[in-house]
Order: sequence, then C-alpha cells, then structure tokens
Amino acid sequence: MSELDRLWERVRIGHVQTRNRIYLPAHQVSLPPVEYGAYLAERARGGVGLIVTHGFHVHPASARAGVSPWEPAWSDAVHKFVTPSKDQGVPVFVQVTHMGASGTRRTDDIAQWGAVLAPSQIPSPVHRAMPQPMEEEDIREVIEGFARTCANVRAGGGDGVELHGSHGYLLSNFLSPYWNRRTDGWGGDTERRARLALEIGRAVRQRCGSDFVVGIKLSLDEYMGDIGTTPEETMRVLALLEQAKLFDYVCLSHTDYHQNHKLVPPQSSGETAPLAANAQRVREALNGRIPLLIQGSVRNLDTAAAIVHQGQSDLVGMVRAHIADPEIVNKAREGRVDQTRRCVGANQGCWRRLGQNVSCTVNPAAGRELQFGIALQKPTPKAKKVLVIGAGPAGLKAADTAAARGHQVTVWERGARLGGQVRQAGRLPDFGAWNFLVDDLEASLRRRGVDLKVNTEATPEAVAAFGADQVIVATGAQWQVTGFSMFRTDRDAIPGASLPHVLDPLTVLDNLDACGNHVLIVDDNGDYLPLGLARLLANSGRQVTVVTADAMLGRKLEPTGDWPWLMPRVAAAGVSLRPSTGVEHIGAGEATLRSTLGGPTETLRADTVVLSMLRTSDDALYHHLKANGLPVRRIGDCVAPREVDDAVLEGFREGQSID
Repeated sequence: MSELDRLWERVRIGHVQTRNRIYLPAHQVSLPPVEYGAYLAERARGGVGLIVTHGFHVHPASARAGVSPWEPAWSDAVHKFVTPSKDQGVPVFVQVTHMGASGTRRTDDIAQWGAVLAPSQIPSPVHRAMPQPMEEEDIREVIEGFARTCANVRAGGGDGVELHGSHGYLLSNFLSPYWNRRTDGWGGDTERRARLALEIGRAVRQRCGSDFVVGIKLSLDEYMGDIGTTPEETMRVLALLEQAKLFDYVCLSHTDYHQNHKLVPPQSSGETAPLAANAQRVREALNGRIPLLIQGSVRNLDTAAAIVHQGQSDLVGMVRAHIADPEIVNKAREGRVDQTRRCVGANQGCWRRLGQNVSCTVNPAAGRELQFGIALQKPTPKAKKVLVIGAGPAGLKAADTAAARGHQVTVWERGARLGGQVRQAGRLPDFGAWNFLVDDLEASLRRRGVDLKVNTEATPEAVAAFGADQVIVATGAQWQVTGFSMFRTDRDAIPGASLPHVLDPLTVLDNLDACGNHVLIVDDNGDYLPLGLARLLANSGRQVTVVTADAMLGRKLEPTGDWPWLMPRVAAAGVSLRPSTGVEHIGAGEATLRSTLGGPTETLRADTVVLSMLRTSDDALYHHLKANGLPVRRIGDCVAPREVDDAVLEGFREGQSID
C-alpha cells in the first residue's frame, strides 16, 4: 500500500461525495466566468477531489465593481464557472463573503459610496478605512444578502456554499473579541459574537434546503493572544455551531490582515501546514458528524498524506501546488510523482498579482486554460530542428515547450550547469526552492530527449553551421558595474566605480572570499539578492552595510510576503540597513554616503563595494545572427532584464509558436 493511498478515499459532505481527500481551496484568480470555469476544470481534469471557488460578495458594501452576486441574474455566471468541473465529476462549492473591516467600498456607482461596514469602529491595517459600526438594519440586510447569494449558487448548479468566516472579513470580525467591541445582542460573550454566523446559517438553510451543502470557514488563530481569536475561542465557537447542526463541514484557516504574511507564506518563511498541529482537536470535537477541511502551506502530497494519516483533517487543501501543476493528483495516482511541476513558493505570479488575472512562475498556462489547456495541446504538424542558446529559465522553458510539441531540440549552455541566475538565487539563504524550477525543467527535458550541451560557446560560426530551422537566443543579461542609477539623473556613474575592489553581486556570490572585512552593498532594485548576499557575508564574520536611494529596502519583497519573514533575519545577522542613502563617491577602502533627505556627507569604511544595481541585456549574438539572416528570436533577459516570471512566460510562448 502506498503512503498516498488514503488520499484517494472518497469523503461524504452532506449529500455530496468528493472524488478524493485533496481539494482546491478558495483563492482569487480574477477571471471572467467562462475563463474561470476553464481554470477550475483544468484542476478537475487533473484529479482534484473537490473545488471551492473564490469568494463572491453578498452585499454592495463589500462587492467588486460590475458584479452583484445577490441579484438573480448572477446564477447564469455560476452555471458558467461550475459546470465544466462538474462535467469532470468534481463537486463545486462556491464561497460567499463580506469583507467587513478589511474591505473597500465600490466606486463605480455613487449610490454605493460610503463607509465600509463592520461590527465596531476598528480599521484594517491594510486598507486603513475606518468602518461604520453596523446597525440592526445593516445586519439584517447582510443576512438577506447571504441567503439570496446562496440561493443563486444553487440555481446556477453549485453543489454547495462556504460561508467565509476567516481572514478578518465580516463574519470573523463578529466572531473575534478584538474586532467585535459591541455590547448589544451581536457582541459581548462568545454566544452573542457567534450569533451572526448562526443566523446566516439558518437563513441559508431556509432558502436553500437541507439537500444543499453549507460549510463555514473559520480562523483557528488570529495570532493576537487573548484579545483576538485563539484556538480555545474557536473551540467555543465550534461547540455553538455544532449544537445548531446547520453546517455540513468546517474549513480551518487562520490570521487576519494584522498578520497577513502568514496567510500565504512564501518559500522563505519555512512554514509548512501550520494549522495541522491544532486541527486534530477541532476534528475530534466534530466527532465524525461532519468532516474537517484544512488548508495553508501544503505544497506536496506527502505532507497532505501525513495530515490525513495523523487524523488531523479529513480533506487537505492545496492551492499553489494546483496552480503550478493542475495534474498533481493524477500524476501521483499514476506513479508519475517525479513528473510533478513543483511550486517554488515565490508568490510572484499568484499572491503578488492578487486582484489581477492569476499567473504562475513555473506554469505560464495558469489563467490561460482556454488557450493552452492540457486537453488542447497538439503536436506540431511538422517537426523542426530547434537550437536554444542559453539554459536559464527562459531557454529551458522554450526548449521544454518546443520538445513537448514534437520538435527536435538542442540546448547550448556556455556554463557548466543549467539554470542561469535562478540557480545562483537558489544559493541564497531561504531561497533554495528556486532550484525546483531548474531541476523540474531539466528532468522534463531529459525525458523528452532534448540534447543538453554545457560548456558550449555559441559562436556565430557554430550556430550557422548547426543549421537550425529556428534559433532561440536566451543569453540573459550582465550586471552593470558603473553605478548608473535610476535614482540619480545627474550622472551616469558613481565616481570611483572602476576601482578593483568594486564588484558585481554574482562575482561575490561565487566567491565570498573576494570580499574584505567591511563590505558596502549598493541596491537599486529592491529584491532579495543584495540582502541574501549580505546575510551570507555577515554570517562569515564581515561587517556589512546595505544602502539604497529608495525609501525602503527590499521593496519587491513586500508584495510577495517575504518582507516580514526575511528582513528580521537580515537585521538579526547584524547587517546595517540604510534606506534613503546614496553613494557620492567610492575611494580606496572607503565610500562617501549622503542621505537622499539632505544633510552632510559621511565616510564609511568599505574594503569591498558590491553594486547590485542594474543589468544590461547580453544581446550581441542575437543581433549578429539576425543581421546575417538566420531564423532567430530572443527571449528573457536578452530582450530586457526582468524577472523569472517574464522569462518563463516568454520561453513558453516561443516554444508554442514554432510550427
């Protein structure tokens, strides 16, 4: 018996039976109904056992512009996005929600303009909008909105609904002692704080009937201590919900916007299934009457299987793993686990793009299923001889995509290893999961019979002699060492940048011993490279200072959720962090700094200066081949230095376009 076999068991939820114990939890993808239906169906086709859609809003004080789920016409949209998955034999529950204190009012209709609604006048730390405490008529209106929206789900063909009572949204606002400071019948003790959830449950049951699944999602912990929701308080709420017997399942999530970085932890967090340890007591309290679903940072099936084996949950949710590879379940059931495209946990295409169309660093087809879905893949009508130059993420993805379509592909890499700068990023502290991208692509290329040649220089003569039908140049970019900065329009270089102790970050990453005891790192990009490099150097005993002319160090780490995890570790390593600071001049063993806010200059000892600033495309080969009439295209940083997402997407697009 395989360790994963228990995952393939069916679970009954109300009148519905899941296909297995793995489910796709709610997550925002921002696609129109037909495209959203295709997105969900891709995961259904890939083997997931149950789908819970993203949250739809039940009231104008919470809704997004142009969507009114409480209106009967919305059931047509429900039909469009649930039917394709149901046709695959997968039940679909639709999450319904009100954002409460964490929301913003819609601005497309002046009639809907106003304050956000919440139990008490406490603002969210993200949107910082001061709410209007709800009056009795507001509460009754919201209850009716939940009931009407759920009725529309049933009319549209949904198998059930999930009431969202987590993440600092309205139901969790009422349940939480921190958010709910009311002294009337809707606040005070646990019973009164739970009243809204119970009355919504009753209204939905009355409107939708007993043969329709109604579940509720709860925050296990808001991480505030006793002033907020704690596991103990959740158990008290659960006892009240169980006594009412209104719900067919409970889903556990956690946190609110005060600890938002815990909701979708990036790879750097080191978090894995943080809810599992406390989930068992919740499951035991349910006493087998209804199932428990948990989610949160479960990125592989081994972890899911361990949760089920230990009795911590009946179903386990996996979001990012299914964005990265919709076939993760089928591959495991068919003995193809080694072919799984693993999530790297970078949060760049999914979490950072929240509110935009979903994307994925390792799976460019995510959100584009109507164009590039698995069922739509067709072999090329005529196999061509393809040469890919450069084995970074763009080149590897182009080669893999072209080979998957049946082309004869060769890859030339001038270095000794595949992966380019992604492989180097994987050497930074807490960033090792970047290696998944390269390792998975390399394994796929070898399965497809791609000819991989390292230590191979692509001269114009060698390329011409190879005689490819299509050449794809993915030669990447080089770091600038002049000190040119987008923050200094008055000059093209830092005076003194040509001195021998001024280095680029990759040179230092390859050889930390190249640095002296006092290191100054100059950052222009706001990404993790200079900070991770600073940690490595500081941990080796050096005194390290990181400066940026920007007002914030690590700016790009904030929208991915990395900032709250990584910046304390950088500071704990003893790195001196200096935002709003520019370099006026570099001298022998020192650098002259000045605050961008004004004031005098200062001299800092610097045996080594590392310029982690801008990069320049390595495009000379491309232009030479193009000028000589060869069939050549370029992708990735060779076009313009950007991020891994851009490189992988362009590699995928070029590989698809070769016919």
